[in-house]
Amino acid sequence: MRGGVSTNVKKLTVGALLSAMSVALISFGALLETLDLSMAAIASFACVFAVIELKGMYPWLMYAVTGIISVLLMPQSMAGWFYLLFFGYYPMLKEKFERLKKPVTWVLKLILLNAAILICAVIVYFFFMGSGEGLLEAFEYVFGNVGGVAVVAVLYLLVNVVFVVYDIALTRLISFYIFKLSKRFKFLNR
Repeated sequence: MRGGVSTNVKKLTVGALLSAMSVALISFGALLETLDLSMAAIASFACVFAVIELKGMYPWLMYAVTGIISVLLMPQSMAGWFYLLFFGYYPMLKEKFERLKKPVTWVLKLILLNAAILICAVIVYFFFMGSGEGLLEAFEYVFGNVGGVAVVAVLYLLVNVVFVVYDIALTRLISFYIFKLSKRFKFLNR
């Protein structure tokens, strides 16, 4: 290794810095509750970078560290939960899903999203809501304390549509990064 820093040390350091940045973004989302979903999504871009540049176990380690620290520091905030239950690991699974045929890819992505929403509502129901509250109230809490079954159903559908837009935008961002910016980060693999 003569006088240099090993590639693993560089990758671990970059992963730790990205995790710290992601926790800061999620914390900002926790402070302003209207940004909790947005900040969780933005924090997931660090995992996108890790999938492309760090590869291997590093993106998964970043996801675990960021998600656990976010939930431990801000257990009442949905931002950390959104990251832990969906946005943090989605970039790693997106890479795997996109190797499949288009219809299968989209079906798997939407199943994953809807399972994450359901799990989030169940966690809210069992850990954050008092007795006498129902699962509908848990979904309302997840979607921002809105009222009524119809509103929750419309928001649930809207979340699926927004997710498709998010996924397409993420794909374009990844393409932009690979073709325009990735040359600047080759120091990680030397």
